[in-house]
Amino acid sequence: MTEQVRNRPQEMPRQLKFVRGFLWLQAVLNILVSALVTSLAINELDHGNEEAGLPLVLALLGFVVAAVLIASAVRISRGAPWVRTAVIVVEGLTVVIAAIGLLTGGPITQLIGMGIAIGIIVTLNKPEERAWFTR
Repeated sequence: MTEQVRNRPQEMPRQLKFVRGFLWLQAVLNILVSALVTSLAINELDHGNEEAGLPLVLALLGFVVAAVLIASAVRISRGAPWVRTAVIVVEGLTVVIAAIGLLTGGPITQLIGMGIAIGIIVTLNKPEERAWFTR
């Protein structure tokens, strides 16, 4: 038996359980916010405001991100290799979008989402957690 095979974790690392919880939280919040923005954008489009198209597209993108987060949260317990990559990409985009939002005068509360995203990225790059996805 090789050293790598013997050192594979048998149970999901505790920190990944926290990551899974945050993925579910982010997915639910994405769905709620996207539903609200979709409703508002459709209402604006119905009243002739053609500038509401961009928020509608972004809301639909929010639903896609929520689907990726849900799929990742479901599959993280099995250590599916694609989960780590998908979550790092989504969380990286979250950090970039939050930073842009802050620089353009957005609410300071975006720091909360940015902090959660950075925490998830850091956790997924720790050796024990990374090993979970290579078993």
